[in-house]
Amino acid sequence: MTIDFTKSERKTIRKLAELAWERQLRSELHKIAIAITDMDKEVLSPFEVNQKIHHFHNGVSRELFNRYSDSLPWFPVCRAHYDKVLSDDDLMDASDKIRNGISKFAKDFVFINELESSDDP
Repeated sequence: MTIDFTKSERKTIRKLAELAWERQLRSELHKIAIAITDMDKEVLSPFEVNQKIHHFHNGVSRELFNRYSDSLPWFPVCRAHYDKVLSDDDLMDASDKIRNGISKFAKDFVFINELESSDDP
């Protein structure tokens, strides 16, 4: 799906991507905070926490960077809305073209998932 966005719409999409990235990163960092708390309670060793930090840095942190750092992260924004990382309220200032495009993405994504699940034996 190719949509020609105006300069203002592209800026809005990038802002939505930044918001989604921040929320997902915050959620993942809370897991590190919990691990540190568990270390303080002696549930985890410092080495286990270090390993979790290492996995975070080389895993989800890089994945989120790669997902949202594109010059126009249209599909990641659509997926973030579908996954409820972004709410309808977050789209209030977006143009009708952006909101309709995100809505179409969700409908298409549901349709594709239904097709794939019906192919499973």
